[in-house]
Amino acid sequence: MMAALRISALLAGISCLAFPALAQEETPPADMPEAAAMPIDDAQAAEGEEVGETVEVNPDEMADMLNSNQQLKQTFTLKRTINGEVVETDKRTVTFSRDMPYRETEAGQTTLERLKASFDGEALTRTEAFEEAKLDFLVADVDRDEAMTGQEFAALVDSWRKNDARKADAPTEEIARQRQYDAFLEELDPSVAQQQTEAYALEKFAFMAGAAETMSLQDYVREYLLDFDSMDTDKDTVLTGNELMRFRALNRGETLDM
Repeated sequence: MMAALRISALLAGISCLAFPALAQEETPPADMPEAAAMPIDDAQAAEGEEVGETVEVNPDEMADMLNSNQQLKQTFTLKRTINGEVVETDKRTVTFSRDMPYRETEAGQTTLERLKASFDGEALTRTEAFEEAKLDFLVADVDRDEAMTGQEFAALVDSWRKNDARKADAPTEEIARQRQYDAFLEELDPSVAQQQTEAYALEKFAFMAGAAETMSLQDYVREYLLDFDSMDTDKDTVLTGNELMRFRALNRGETLDM
């Protein structure tokens, strides 16, 4: 009887110790902090978008934005050769715009060809001037009678003006002002500008031809090279800088302060 009472009391004590422990595991303590809320992006909150919503991006717009922020640059090395000898080496960097073709197209030259043409135009050798003069005469002599008239020469000079051929900066302030005036006339009345160009050219032709009404190929080449020699102040048979600017102005019939 006494043994049974001890066993019952022992089981009751074990039961009292077990159940409170189970109750503590199921009920969280009062001082435990609540789970922190997930952060919401400010832009999404402002637009009332739900958290986790995917914002779609147009791939074409993204590519366009990236391309607009990028610039492609390329450096070219250019060499000037006279009589087989390299006399000048220059490096020039080109920054391509978005609308500039990187490669050659049917519409025009490559960037390298345009850059080289510009570089070559910064100097003129006496041999190149000789070839220019012969080509000038061939282009101007439209009736192929082997004689250049004043009107034919005027038409040749006008073609330079329209195509920006033989273009060079003005060597004097007076010529620069005259060109600005000519450009003003061009805007107001292109025919007046053409008449002004013709007047310059006819005066230049009269100076070259003297009393003659026409010039032969030999006459024109001789006068062309005489102008070259008169502008070649350092006598190195190459016109550069101000020498070339004055020579080009003289070709167009513009009066120089000699």
